[in-house]
Amino acid sequence: MAKLQNPVLLRNKKGQSVVEYILLLVVITSIGYSFYNNRAFKNFIKGDVGLFANLRKRMEYSYRYGREMDANVDHDQAMSFQYQSNRHDTYFNAKTGQSHFFSGLEPYGE
Repeated sequence: MAKLQNPVLLRNKKGQSVVEYILLLVVITSIGYSFYNNRAFKNFIKGDVGLFANLRKRMEYSYRYGREMDANVDHDQAMSFQYQSNRHDTYFNAKTGQSHFFSGLEPYGE
């Protein structure tokens, strides 16, 4: 009768570690695959109303105006501003009707 030949990796604990890592990789991959192919997850991250579209709009606004975008700001209107009036978000505070900037009431001395 022929002897059963076992690979060297399966004769010691290193082989067991390799098998455990392969099984762990398979479990993590299957969980990731199930999340990625989930319809609710795809709707959450894609499209014009998904997570990344919202992040893009908020980053564009904060980069352009130097402050965080509020929930009541219309992104499209704010990004198409032509800078020909004082209604710029960084300059004019619409709630108080005043400028965000301040200056002294009296001129500075020499």
